[in-house]
Amino acid sequence: MPIRMEDVYQEYKALLFSLAYRMLGSVTEAEDIVQETFLAFAQNDFNDIHHVKSYLCKAVTNRCLDTLKSARWKREQYVGQWLPEPYMADRSEHDPLHVVMEKEAVSYGLLVLLDTLTPQERAVYILRTALDYDYRAIAEMLDKTEDSCRKLFSRAGQKLKGAGLQTETQPERSTRLVTQLIQAISQADAKTLISLLTNDAVLVSDGGGKARSALRPIFSDQRIVAFLLGIWPRWAASSTMQVRTMNGQDGIVVMSDGELKITFQFVLHPVEDRIERIYMMVNPEKLSHLVANA
Repeated sequence: MPIRMEDVYQEYKALLFSLAYRMLGSVTEAEDIVQETFLAFAQNDFNDIHHVKSYLCKAVTNRCLDTLKSARWKREQYVGQWLPEPYMADRSEHDPLHVVMEKEAVSYGLLVLLDTLTPQERAVYILRTALDYDYRAIAEMLDKTEDSCRKLFSRAGQKLKGAGLQTETQPERSTRLVTQLIQAISQADAKTLISLLTNDAVLVSDGGGKARSALRPIFSDQRIVAFLLGIWPRWAASSTMQVRTMNGQDGIVVMSDGELKITFQFVLHPVEDRIERIYMMVNPEKLSHLVANA
């Protein structure tokens, strides 16, 4: 039976977006690469392609690797801390992308850690863990040997493990902690805020030179609390904090005059009901894709 382009698009769009988003940490760039891949695919005689899924995954992976190479200089010139773009699934239950992203739940903490890997390490790790490809298939996709892919995967695993952070989503725990955090900030309750953070908690904010943010990470629970209680009174009159599910667990969006201005996402302690990392996105260019779902 001949392959219909519409069927290929519907079947693989969500999978390819998930792969590209993991590779790049950018919703907008992932969407562009998926569209470019399908356009290129449509121009070929795709009825001669025997393994469509692998063909498309290889094409997306290589496009992402090229993007990461060109992004290196941009990252070096970036103002302040660089963070991935948050992902908020479409609220439509019938959207296949929503279903895939909710099921796979790409945690924000994992995206941040993936950015510490080399592009090749990142590709091997994602193809192996997220798409469950064996080393032979990965080697063919990346034009490498199986042995080199095993080594890349091992190095990636060691780096991620060495970070010592929770990389799985914690939806139930996050709901409780985020709700308590919003209440404590609103009431300027420093004591409760301290109790919600680990002693060595870190807050990282990304303004990209487009909005005011801390150019360096803020370390320790007391300094983070001072920062949060220092900035919120300036916004309180015109802003509201709301709980939203982003990247598989609850976070906070700050709305001002009907516009989404800030997102907060969290990495929780693996055992204690406390927050280890706070990621604050204020760069409007990295929030623009969330407006429709706010």
